[in-house]
Amino acid sequence: MTTPYVHSGYARIKGDNYQTIDPRCVDALVHQFCPISIVDVCAPNGSGIVDRFKEIGLDARGVADAFDDTLIHRYDDKWIVSNPPYVRPLVDNIINKQIERLEKGIVINVAMLLRSNFDFAKSRVNMFKNNPLYRGQIKMLFRPIWIEGEQRAQPIHNFVWHIWQEGYWNNKEVWYVEE
Repeated sequence: MTTPYVHSGYARIKGDNYQTIDPRCVDALVHQFCPISIVDVCAPNGSGIVDRFKEIGLDARGVADAFDDTLIHRYDDKWIVSNPPYVRPLVDNIINKQIERLEKGIVINVAMLLRSNFDFAKSRVNMFKNNPLYRGQIKMLFRPIWIEGEQRAQPIHNFVWHIWQEGYWNNKEVWYVEE
């Protein structure tokens, strides 16, 4: 288990399985890109990501195994959009698998919802800085809500959408989206 920089006052959820219940996260992605045909590779039982895309009228589904290529429908699933569990090395493996799918032309876009400092790690240079398919990030100018019910305190972590796209070559961009 990873140790947070600050303690939130809430008990940690096993496997850091924090579902994306805040619709503003998906809305931020849709504001910048208009994804069609979405698959969440970390959603064995559905997800808030899938639910929100469906609510706004887009085609979305979840799959149970982020590594099983038979679950991804070549040419039908245009976007892989996910909030992967932050369990190392699983999170890195999940992201690298989706980038591999992009490189092979199985999908044409990948969006991962991650903490804003996730790309700072030296071990992830090949995912971000040295990856020609890395398009950039959408900085959300709000902190997502992760726990249902009454909030005892404001969320403490900033999150961004990291975007990789087919045929994109090295001009990294940053977009800002307000609530």
